[in-house]
Amino acid sequence: MPTKDLQQPRAIRPETLSGDDPLLRLQAESEPDDSIRIRTTLRSDPITITGITVMCPQCGARRDWLVICDVPGRIFLRCRCAHQWHEPELTRADFNAMVSEGGQKYPSLEAVARDTGHDGTLAGTYLPHDLNAGACG
Repeated sequence: MPTKDLQQPRAIRPETLSGDDPLLRLQAESEPDDSIRIRTTLRSDPITITGITVMCPQCGARRDWLVICDVPGRIFLRCRCAHQWHEPELTRADFNAMVSEGGQKYPSLEAVARDTGHDGTLAGTYLPHDLNAGACG
């Protein structure tokens, strides 16, 4: 009996796309799916809706927002004084236009607020634009 008939065929490796990191893919697939489904981004510039600049009804701030989008697509704004409200005039498309690439994952909205200074500890403080770069959840 020839030896070529006894050999098992080798498994064919799937082709990987450029930039497709198997370790990152495994990490993403193994993360629990029970996490809070909220996306956030920071917006240091003022937000204008229908020609009117948004202002915090509690402290009067006009910039340095934490913009929050939940699963149904509702948009909430949170000020550095920790006041948060639903902004019905903003849509998911508006949120997507504000979102930057990258960012950091947080276990909860409270952790995002704490790490970005939107938990009340920096109430009344405006930070330079470059300090907010890259921080989003």
